[in-house]
Amino acid sequence: MTNLLKNPSFEGGWWRKTHVGQEFGEIFVPEHWVAFWKQGGPVPHDPANTVGYGRPEMQLIDRVPPFLDPLRIKDGNRGLKFFTFYRIHDAGVYQRVEGITPGTRLRGTGYAHAWSSGQDNARISDGAGEGPFFVRARDYDKVDNVRNFTFTIGIDPTGGTDPWASTVVWGEGAHIYNGHAQVPPVEVVAQGTAVTFFARSVVLWPFKHCDAYMDAMELVVVDGGVLPPEEPPVVEPPTPLSVSITPEAAIQGEPFEITAVGGPSPEQTTLQITGGEVFWGQTTRTATRTTWRMVMVTPGTYSAQIAVQGQVLHTLTFRVLARPVPDAIPHGFVPPREAYARTYVLLPPGAGDPWLRAALDSGVWSKYHWTIGGSADDAGVGPRTRKVIAVNPQGWPGDLEAFFNQYYPGVDYVPIVAATPEDLRRILSNM
Repeated sequence: MTNLLKNPSFEGGWWRKTHVGQEFGEIFVPEHWVAFWKQGGPVPHDPANTVGYGRPEMQLIDRVPPFLDPLRIKDGNRGLKFFTFYRIHDAGVYQRVEGITPGTRLRGTGYAHAWSSGQDNARISDGAGEGPFFVRARDYDKVDNVRNFTFTIGIDPTGGTDPWASTVVWGEGAHIYNGHAQVPPVEVVAQGTAVTFFARSVVLWPFKHCDAYMDAMELVVVDGGVLPPEEPPVVEPPTPLSVSITPEAAIQGEPFEITAVGGPSPEQTTLQITGGEVFWGQTTRTATRTTWRMVMVTPGTYSAQIAVQGQVLHTLTFRVLARPVPDAIPHGFVPPREAYARTYVLLPPGAGDPWLRAALDSGVWSKYHWTIGGSADDAGVGPRTRKVIAVNPQGWPGDLEAFFNQYYPGVDYVPIVAATPEDLRRILSNM
């Protein structure tokens, strides 16, 4: 069936459109979508909350760390994240779809999940624990933290764009955490030539982390009558796990790959290397396999453990041979005297003093002593644990992430887009 939504999986660009007609520096939404939210109080379910509902921060996220573990992308390479920090929200995105034949029956759905916690472990949501969690709101009668997040899909069959209008038909709510699941669908009959699709997240309590993730929205024409209630998806038994190393004779200082095929949950498979220092390269995942690329600094015998949610599924022992040249460390690299971690805020070419001042005013130097500079090579070299926060990577010639993967494997690459120095200050101050 044809999806009537434009940019349904958020793979395109971004803009700043909001339901109030005003742009905000902390709100980036996918093209063809509009952000909406409830502002202020009252809060009937929590009278002690005098702050009320807050405007969330919204951003497009890519299939890169830290959004891989747990996986925050459902479809393609991009998704939508929006969140409030110690505040509740009633918010989401909508899209008005025109060219509809009046009387057409339509069904809308999408995928979503939340990280809801007062702690900083991104794998665990309070009440739901670790691992994917899904329950329909109508089937959950307990009063606990599982009820904090509720996702719903709505359609206004008249084409109105007010999320709280009486004309919006909302589907069932669901409490979804730690991994994408389908939000219960909703069906309507179009009353005119346009309808409006809404994807919504409602939060009850102001936890530290109130993060919503959405992806793969869908609006389709339904043939015939109302579809029967959806049955839970059939979970296929996992295929056996097999692990291989390429090339079999790994060489000190040269890239090699370890691949895990099958297993119960490839998208959540992790790899841990023990026995020596390793520079991590790119990790690629499909529905059936995960491949880790890496470089070992010293020769020796190493142990690789493949695990899912902390459970070790396979252990591989392998050897790394010494390079047959005197300079065993590529490019004359001198390792640091002691192991340490470094974060480098990389400004793009042409960024002047206002951008540097914005980075300093954000507090990342005074709080964390992060390095701020404009050299991609300087950002790439360094200790084993290093993160590069690339400001406006589109300002560099070529693909900046590919540059790091090729020349400086192991970099934790975090791209951010800021339209103005003030946007940069605000984004960095929240990191």
